[in-house]
Amino acid sequence: MLKRINPIFQSTHKNIFILSLLVYLITAYFSEGYHHPDEHFQILEMCNYKLGNSSAAVLPWEFAAQSRQALPVFIAFVVSKVLYFFQITNPFTIAFVLRLITALFAWYVLFKLCLTLLHHIKTKAGKNIFVAMTMLLWFMPYLSVRFSSENLASITFLFAIHLLLKPREASFSKKATVLASAGILLGFCFFFRFQMGFAILGLGLWLILIHKMNWKSMLLLLASSVIAMALCVVIDFWFYGNWVLTPVNYFVTQIMHNVVSNWGVEPWWYYFYLYSIQVFPPLSIILFLFFVLGLYKNPKNLFVWILVPFILAHTAIGHKEMRFLFPMLFAFLHLAALGIDSFIIHQKYLRTGRFLLVLCLIINTPLLLAKMIIPAQEAISYYKFLYTYASKQEMVLLCREKSAYELVGNTVSFYQSPNIRCAIFKSDEEITEYLQNKALDSAIILERDLLPQSKFAGYSQENIYCLFPKWILRYNINGWENRARIWNIKVLRKSE
Repeated sequence: MLKRINPIFQSTHKNIFILSLLVYLITAYFSEGYHHPDEHFQILEMCNYKLGNSSAAVLPWEFAAQSRQALPVFIAFVVSKVLYFFQITNPFTIAFVLRLITALFAWYVLFKLCLTLLHHIKTKAGKNIFVAMTMLLWFMPYLSVRFSSENLASITFLFAIHLLLKPREASFSKKATVLASAGILLGFCFFFRFQMGFAILGLGLWLILIHKMNWKSMLLLLASSVIAMALCVVIDFWFYGNWVLTPVNYFVTQIMHNVVSNWGVEPWWYYFYLYSIQVFPPLSIILFLFFVLGLYKNPKNLFVWILVPFILAHTAIGHKEMRFLFPMLFAFLHLAALGIDSFIIHQKYLRTGRFLLVLCLIINTPLLLAKMIIPAQEAISYYKFLYTYASKQEMVLLCREKSAYELVGNTVSFYQSPNIRCAIFKSDEEITEYLQNKALDSAIILERDLLPQSKFAGYSQENIYCLFPKWILRYNINGWENRARIWNIKVLRKSE
């Protein structure tokens, strides 16, 4: 273990690595919830079902279609069972542990891959920028703590690349172990996210045509990948209760039946628009220009061969989301770093370069700090409050139009306390009638507006939880609170 830790302290970039580890841990703690609903409903809700805490009726349609891989569900299930053994059943603690484990693995893989690829960067400044970008660019910690298919696929894929690029071992047995480990990781990578097959194809072509890997090594890599995928088929059987090839079902439902287009169809250039907006301009534009330069200067680079088939395939598919490209973020940043390094080597426009660096730091710092401490999905904070509030007794939660535990049309059972029952009403009058008929002295209501104009005859209202701190709510500048769609939990008490 000490041998694995030592490179951190021996590296000239140890301060960045140590700081980034702290950032990842803080982000894992605060970044509750999900970046995209699939991160929750396709993993945690399915895990909750397998744990026996919910029924199949609340699961998304992909469960009935048997088109989702069970590998991430299995990992969440095992972690949950271990925590259950130690009497840890709080779902928020379980979710945090999953984020923490993911964050540590992601940080370790990025750290090792940075050290493996540093020799590609020629200048000292270029090396510093490459490491800093990889570990501390504002979206990297946030995305690296996500227990999502995209992130898990990215981690296993990058770890396999690290093993394949690390200096060759002397003995055949050590070479075979490294190749077999890389192959297993690639097999798991494919079953974390099937679209990674395009990146794996690019990696295979690079290994054969550029790296000149011999046929024995290639065969071992392929065989170990097949073994890993066979294990994933067994895991799918464990989850669905019958033998199924989820990659085939996924292709048939999403591509052949064109279900993917139900979520929208965008033009081929749409990813460029998404990237430029979501990565935050002008930072996104600056990085993209250096990426193009790195791409142009290094056509035989491994990550060019990985990126090209992956991007082309995703561009050809009608429905486009930025998260689909998340597994390629490291490849993008590495090529951008090569472009920056080339820019530094020529020593042209150094004053412009310093200005761009300062500008990027000014943009990156507040975004990084915000992503470290703001929940990924604000509803989870309300669920956490309710879970604690109802920890000692049963309670009825009054809701309007739909249950508080319904998000994007799906039921959130994973975070719901068994002590909470939701009662749904259409109007204030219905709520008032319910309170009077039940002769309740007090009740809890969830409002989906920060300042609703609600009145309940015979009952006073008191705010007991809002994600926004009270000091912010004191300043209703330009009436923003009246327009905000922010949840608010109140207690209704019978007036004396």
